[in-house]
Amino acid sequence: MDRNVDEKDQYRFNWRARHTTAVVGEVLYCWGGDQGLDESECDCSGDFPKKREHISVIDKFDISSGVWSSRPTSGTPPLGIRGVSCTVINKNIYYFGGFCGHGSCYHNSLNCLDTLTLQWKKLQPAGENYVTKRGYGGMIAMGSEGGPQQLLVIGGLAPVSTTSTTHCHHQFEYNKIPYRLDRLSTNEQNIYNLSSGQWIIPCVIGQCFLPTKDLIIEKISHNKGIMYGGAVNDGDISVPTNSIYLFEFSHNDTTINWECLNKGSIPNDRLWSKERYSHYIFYFLQIPLPDSVTGRYYHTVSSFVVDPNHVFLIVLGGYAKTTQIDVGGGAIDWINTRVTNSHITMVVELVFHDGQWSVESVSSGMFRVNNQLLWEELLKIKSGMIIVFA
Repeated sequence: MDRNVDEKDQYRFNWRARHTTAVVGEVLYCWGGDQGLDESECDCSGDFPKKREHISVIDKFDISSGVWSSRPTSGTPPLGIRGVSCTVINKNIYYFGGFCGHGSCYHNSLNCLDTLTLQWKKLQPAGENYVTKRGYGGMIAMGSEGGPQQLLVIGGLAPVSTTSTTHCHHQFEYNKIPYRLDRLSTNEQNIYNLSSGQWIIPCVIGQCFLPTKDLIIEKISHNKGIMYGGAVNDGDISVPTNSIYLFEFSHNDTTINWECLNKGSIPNDRLWSKERYSHYIFYFLQIPLPDSVTGRYYHTVSSFVVDPNHVFLIVLGGYAKTTQIDVGGGAIDWINTRVTNSHITMVVELVFHDGQWSVESVSSGMFRVNNQLLWEELLKIKSGMIIVFA
């Protein structure tokens, strides 16, 4: 189902932000996000043909050919389309929650897309009074290869109404957002056991993170992970943070121990990243990059690792800047400026040489990996390094 084609009858991937991307093998899958739908078209209380058209397809970027394509899906896709959390296990992509796109409608459903059949499956729905409906949090898969797998969902942004419809768990915090009185941020944590099909509220110990939205979470090992950045409350304003937290599962994977890293506790802390949110990470380092790659937010970054010294990054979509406009009556509105069409898909090639990382090439739009040996190495994706992109 190719919705947009160019003069050569080839699918053209259009702009989007607040979307999700996931890498399975040699393919990057992009789903959801802000695609220019207005609020009335996102209402999920009745018939929503325009929204259904968008959520029933998924876009694929083939790393070997550098070509985008759009494919129809079957089954029941998620209704949350912005700020959805996603993670990959084998050939399946799991999606949790998200903002619906209208009013203060958020979701707490968990859906799975089989990338072999492109069929959606709605897993056991979260109970109305058990898992907070929210978006702009984080989710990763935990568990050793061949062992039981669990999904960890943390933090995020939720509607204030959730405090009256959801049983707020006493070990977590729910703080109102200063500039959005109808929203709150949380540090709630939920575990979904894929074997039992049940949600678990873990016991949380140690230095747990503050209520945070627009954060990043990554897996380090089968029972350890890292969280970086996000937006937190500071008095009557919401501010970005550069806090780094490590966490570890213990006691039959029902307890999470958190540790906050402080400057001086790790080598090269002079490279400690600036405060930020709505970002993506792959490896902590500082590399000069053109403005066409950096300076964006609500984008995604996906990695294809050739070997420990050679990495391709796919930087996709997002906004370039935010400006304020006076809408009259003393009211101020915020306007997001989209990344330009020529910079929607950016491919950054990084190489490690003489003890440091450097940019080998930066290209926009489509590219091709013609070297067969290089392509075979690309299929060995991925390593556990982390790069921060603002």
